[in-house]
Amino acid sequence: MHETSFSLTSRPGVVIRGRALDLGYGPVGLFLHGFRSHCDGEKARALVAHAQERVYSWVRFDLAAHGASSGAFEEQTVSGWLTDALAVAERTAPRPLILVGSSLGAWLAVAMARAGRVPVAGLVLLAPAFNFLQRYYASLSEDLRRQWRIDGSLALPDLYAPAGTVYRLGHRLIEDADAHDALSSPITLPCPLTMIHGERDEVVPLAVSEAFLRHARAPAKRLVVIPGGDHRLTAAIPRILEEVDALWPRPDQVMGVRA
Repeated sequence: MHETSFSLTSRPGVVIRGRALDLGYGPVGLFLHGFRSHCDGEKARALVAHAQERVYSWVRFDLAAHGASSGAFEEQTVSGWLTDALAVAERTAPRPLILVGSSLGAWLAVAMARAGRVPVAGLVLLAPAFNFLQRYYASLSEDLRRQWRIDGSLALPDLYAPAGTVYRLGHRLIEDADAHDALSSPITLPCPLTMIHGERDEVVPLAVSEAFLRHARAPAKRLVVIPGGDHRLTAAIPRILEEVDALWPRPDQVMGVRA
């Protein structure tokens, strides 16, 4: 089974591009990458190879303004990225989804499950970056926050590009983030939840996952802490694949229908 490319218009001016392994029936795995990342990283490729071995249907794609998908970065919001993700997920409806989200992708996976528009059978959340935008904004000086509001965007160094490269964040991204707050009040999820977080995550504190675990309401929930693990969690890929297998629906649990 080989991947095929797809594209779709998720919202005006945005073309989302991705790849899919699709049996045409049964559960579907969907990978959601992180902020300033793409769907061709080491974890994403390992998940595809695993899906091929297990004969799972699997989908990966680039969010707007990431990778091969179109869109201006400074125009993006969490709500817009959620629209992208739901548009991709709805291509396989009504089949059950296992969502594997990394960092920002984990935050979006929870938002997808809460939205109730697609049937989510399980969540595997990797170093979930819940509310990272709010935390970043709060860390800035009042003068810088005021200037960002006035200018409408903020230039930041791109750590994944040649030295001196910058990208711009629109202030609308910050304004929109609170609509997807995942930490201030209890959240009810329709499916089992597994979080995997590195003990030494240098980007998202382990305390973020611990706080989410305390107030998330789910049929089953747990946090797997990787000793010495960093934010990328590439050394934990074997454990990630195990957790996907553990949540993958059995044949008698499958709600989807053959195409």
